[in-house]
Amino acid sequence: MNIENYISSGIIEAYVLDQLTEQERKEVQILAEKHPEIRQAIDETEETLFAMGQAGSVAPPGSLKKDLFYDLGIDLKQNPENNNFTEEVRNDGNTQSFYPYLTAAASIIAILGIVLTFYYRGQWVESEQRLSALYAQNETLAQQYNIVKNQSDQYASNMEILRQPGIENVPLEGLELSPDAQAMVHWNKNTNEVYLNAKKMPANEVAQQYQLWAIVEGKPVDMGVFDVGGDMTSLLKMKSVDKASAFAVTLEPRGGSENPTMEKMYVIGQI
Repeated sequence: MNIENYISSGIIEAYVLDQLTEQERKEVQILAEKHPEIRQAIDETEETLFAMGQAGSVAPPGSLKKDLFYDLGIDLKQNPENNNFTEEVRNDGNTQSFYPYLTAAASIIAILGIVLTFYYRGQWVESEQRLSALYAQNETLAQQYNIVKNQSDQYASNMEILRQPGIENVPLEGLELSPDAQAMVHWNKNTNEVYLNAKKMPANEVAQQYQLWAIVEGKPVDMGVFDVGGDMTSLLKMKSVDKASAFAVTLEPRGGSENPTMEKMYVIGQI
């Protein structure tokens, strides 16, 4: 059951104005016990109608009673002994009941109240929908801002690394296994730190990982394993090395291997 649609259907106003059948009233009462939102809507509608009645009430002029009784064909004669009024009906043949007019006026006021209630409830629902849309839009903008900010921070961090003295950039080109693959090793010869940019490598399976190797005096040296996938804007910090003549990347079982699997070498670069 959609509570919001049920409340917006107008049945709450009809319940407060006693325009429902006994069965319908019982259904509303049962639902109000189960759903606090319906009970709140009933209370708010009662308060709204009461406030409208209070706001629209006007104190009658002092002569209204006399004029009204005159229109009804009743003479008000003052009794000098007790200062009270006695009533005498005038039978002049022109008397017309004023009650139909009162009934019609009350009906018009009631209908106007219902119309205004529906109108303002519709405005309220529309405002809530607009507000929800604005909240959703702001949340989306906040997420986009966070993504852009994180990328900007990563780029700034990358630039700090690349500007360090002693940095040598070693491009790694794709081999026959993946000709389009590319990577870049940033090796700081002063500190021996090695960073890897592997965003142009194909994504690896969960059971496998890429492994970076440094060729030192003709032998492969493990430089660490890494995954490729998702956001690859940040440079990967690998193991340090003080001497190297080349770098290469192979695809190994998750966790890496002691020796590179040569038939699964993706990229290589000479220094």
